[in-house]
Amino acid sequence: MRCHGSLGQGKEEGGLQAPPLAGKPDRQHLQRALLDGVGSNGQFLHPLMPRYHIDAADLDDLLAYLSVIGKDTPGLTDTVLRVGVSLPDNVYGAAIQAGLNKAFDQVANGVYGRKLELLVNPAPDQVFVEVASLQSGAQATTSSRIEVNQLAVIGPLPAPGLDSFSDALAQDSFHLLPPVREQASALLVRAALDAHGVASNNRATQQLTLIYDQSNDPALHALLKELREQARANHQSLREQIWSAKVSQSGEAVIYLGSAANLREVLAATGDGLVYASAIHTGPASLQLPPAQAARLRLLLPWRTSSPVFDLPAAYNDVAYAAGMVLIETLKRSGRQLGRAELLQQLNQLRDFTVPGFGTISFHSGQHYGSRGGQLLTVDVEHGIFKVLRRW
Repeated sequence: MRCHGSLGQGKEEGGLQAPPLAGKPDRQHLQRALLDGVGSNGQFLHPLMPRYHIDAADLDDLLAYLSVIGKDTPGLTDTVLRVGVSLPDNVYGAAIQAGLNKAFDQVANGVYGRKLELLVNPAPDQVFVEVASLQSGAQATTSSRIEVNQLAVIGPLPAPGLDSFSDALAQDSFHLLPPVREQASALLVRAALDAHGVASNNRATQQLTLIYDQSNDPALHALLKELREQARANHQSLREQIWSAKVSQSGEAVIYLGSAANLREVLAATGDGLVYASAIHTGPASLQLPPAQAARLRLLLPWRTSSPVFDLPAAYNDVAYAAGMVLIETLKRSGRQLGRAELLQQLNQLRDFTVPGFGTISFHSGQHYGSRGGQLLTVDVEHGIFKVLRRW
């Protein structure tokens, strides 16, 4: 594929020009080429062309495979490239769709002659790539179908208000956001920075309360193990408590990893210390708190927004725009002779691509989390917005 191209169009490799491959292979010509290095014109192939040992059954299988490859790639024609996005019918879905459309408007005339067409909630075999889909438990079946169809996925997004701790990646999935373990670790770091800002002895051990729900989720328990190790490195001591309404009041800062449904009770039960949590896990519940409780919240959003003051749908609009720009950049780098292999290759080679207002994105083989940026937020319940306290 590297020499002749995934479409058999021919290309230069290592200073040599590999010719295009044409014509339908038959058994006799294919066998002579593979075993004897003789082309269909009777001439010997280039010495760099490998010779193979292959039995009759494997040759039959290869011929069957060659008879089906090269068919039309789903979602891709000479003039249109169809992009899928899985979205709910709510303000978050509308914001994500608007963010993608804003990105696609940057290439209104298309990329190499192909216009980008956005399809909402399509079947995986209708589109070439999926971008910025909102992930939840309901998408599990869809995700398995995507893997079966070998569909590349760029920038899947966590649904607000749902707590998920798994960092497992689907095949050919490229995330713009940092993994959950890094997000949770960032909560500890932010708590340490805040404590050092008010403490006279910055080497003193900071006492923290870590609250989470009763769960058999192995991803949560793996995360807790990493947080314990991180806390020791940060000179922090974690007092762990499984959530119940009888959790002891300590007045210490709290790291909360539990359900958004219990957020109000947690704040009421934990004294007057700051409570650090994920803006995604708490979702809109953080905007429904009494002002005094909301003032104690410090929320981590695992991406940067274009404005320091925003509501949550606007944040999703920003990250969807970034995902759309990543797609456009990789399409430009892939060239006109486009297939899924070319797209995946360019995604794996994307380095230091900057989206204004969002930050720098890099992928490589084995590392499909593209960004390390984020923000620490405060909550303004009166106006229903979040304000950036710190960004990195």
